[in-house]
Amino acid sequence: MNPKVLTIITDGINCNEETGRAFELAGAVNEEVHLNQLLDNTKNISDYNILSFSGGFSYGDDVKSGKILALKLLKLKDDISSFMHKGGLTIGICNGFQVLTTLGIIPYNTFGEPKVSLYWNDSARFECRWVDLVIPERVKSPWLEGLNGKKIKIQAAHAEGRLTTPTDEDYELLFDKNLVAFQYADSSGKPTEEYPFNPNGSKKGVAGLVDITGNALGMMPHPERNSEKFHHPNFRDLPEEHEPDGLVIFKNAVKYFK
Repeated sequence: MNPKVLTIITDGINCNEETGRAFELAGAVNEEVHLNQLLDNTKNISDYNILSFSGGFSYGDDVKSGKILALKLLKLKDDISSFMHKGGLTIGICNGFQVLTTLGIIPYNTFGEPKVSLYWNDSARFECRWVDLVIPERVKSPWLEGLNGKKIKIQAAHAEGRLTTPTDEDYELLFDKNLVAFQYADSSGKPTEEYPFNPNGSKKGVAGLVDITGNALGMMPHPERNSEKFHHPNFRDLPEEHEPDGLVIFKNAVKYFK
């Protein structure tokens, strides 16, 4: 049986179709469900295996990116917590990552008490380009199976992607606990803070995190935008058997349940 994906949609979400297609290409069954259907119990999170928060500008990113959607999702705290406790997988991409950090799901499952945040890029503007990411050797997550130590190419497109923490010690703790999932890489493949390789200025190039269980993944770049071979900017030069870097992430989630 193919795992079922719940892709939450609401005002301002606009990457849901691409993300849903990536899951379907990976072998999952994707269903778009409006937030209101969850709030009125027409649909239940417990009926799905994977919870997907896709990119966009939920509620116009008023107040702060992902803030309003996160506040609405607090009403589903028990449902989401039960889903995660039972081993469901969760992914938040770009705006979805902003939502998961604002909720406190990433990185420490402190629901309603965020411990990290994503703020304006150092450039103070929206940045859109292909970036290289490296996956740290020690991070553990079903989403990243077989990717440790590797470099992948994904498209980034965001204005508020710079990871921040209350103190430098809190930032280092993310590395100490092996919660850093992706780091922006320079032309030599090394983690970097240098612009434009790092589009937002996150220290040590942090581009994504997992939660303490490894089952929830948040990332600023968009893996769904490199889930088909022709997505790659140099796809004509790729070998016939090339598997898109972003698709691997979605396939890993499907494999986890199979």
